[in-house]
Amino acid sequence: MKKAFLLICLLSMGTLAWAQTAPPLGSAESFAVLGASTVTNTGATVITGDLGVSPGTSCTGFPAPCTGGPGVVNGTIYVGAGSLAGPAQSDAAIAYGDLVAEACGTNLTGEILGTTPGAVTLSPGVYCFDSSAQLTGTLTLSGSGVYVFQMGSTLTTASDSSVVLTNGATAGDVFWQVGSSATLGTGTVFAGSILAYTSDTVTTGTSVTGRVIALNGAVTLDDNAITAAASVLGAPPPCKDFTTGGGFIIGPSGGKATFGFEAGCKCGKDRDKDKDQDSSLRGEVVYHDHGIDLRMKSTSVTAYLEMGPNSRRIEGTAEINGLAGTFQMDVSDNERAKDSFAIRLSTGYSASGDVKGGHIEIHSCCNKGNDDCEKRCHKD
Repeated sequence: MKKAFLLICLLSMGTLAWAQTAPPLGSAESFAVLGASTVTNTGATVITGDLGVSPGTSCTGFPAPCTGGPGVVNGTIYVGAGSLAGPAQSDAAIAYGDLVAEACGTNLTGEILGTTPGAVTLSPGVYCFDSSAQLTGTLTLSGSGVYVFQMGSTLTTASDSSVVLTNGATAGDVFWQVGSSATLGTGTVFAGSILAYTSDTVTTGTSVTGRVIALNGAVTLDDNAITAAASVLGAPPPCKDFTTGGGFIIGPSGGKATFGFEAGCKCGKDRDKDKDQDSSLRGEVVYHDHGIDLRMKSTSVTAYLEMGPNSRRIEGTAEINGLAGTFQMDVSDNERAKDSFAIRLSTGYSASGDVKGGHIEIHSCCNKGNDDCEKRCHKD
């Protein structure tokens, strides 16, 4: 009986040892961007969280103590090993080692995240690549828990790729351990904390909910939105919103292309403010390129992603001239410039431009009891 009990205990310990865990980030927790040699920025990047560089002291494209520039930091900037960036780098290195030590649960070497069957929708676990990893299309992380991705060398994402979180998955519990360098392609919507051994390059228009950390090299930014995300293991975000729009752009054929849509987590004026906001995803999209008589109507909305304070990405399934397909749409509610609209279809069709004869608007919603959110919501 004692032997049986001991065997059960040993088996239980073995199971625990193989379960993925979130590494403690320590003083790196508050950082959205952390570089080792330099942090450079071009364009109107918005960082929500702390920004740091250590042991280097070169920081460009952000306010003092950086050289100044168009970037905005909603947090504190730390420069040099004598600042908080120094211990943050030490703690990030420890977290990197913890991620490397995680036992691989599924080896995805040779598979493309978001495209290869078996690498499109993933549940919590540890996923490893012997060398490089690539994300193309949409990767869905489904379920509450910790996700660890281990790469022997590089991580790259294709333009307009996305990481979608569903069924309780949260950005604060997603970790990307990169053996050399990470490059996020133009317009990527990314989730999770990147801990790259060498460097990170975040290209134009890309957004990250998580962290961008380079342990030994540079972080290069260009017109991005990067928001630090804490580990909350399935807790819903405090604020929701939805976006509406209608009007037309000039299509690739030179003719008028009209659109109308509503997508997100709608609150509605008749909601009961004493109850939590309904967070279910919903939406409808129609699009018609009159120049070539291409018609698209959504059949479902599967993703609604924040690309920045004024931009959203909407993805889903659709009927395209009567045939089944998928769509991806990027929209911007620009207060000081023209609203913008872009659409990409699974047929290979794409169109983009400034909105004419219409507008796009992002509407805010709140959960009960979130005072900070309440101050910023109900503009509708």
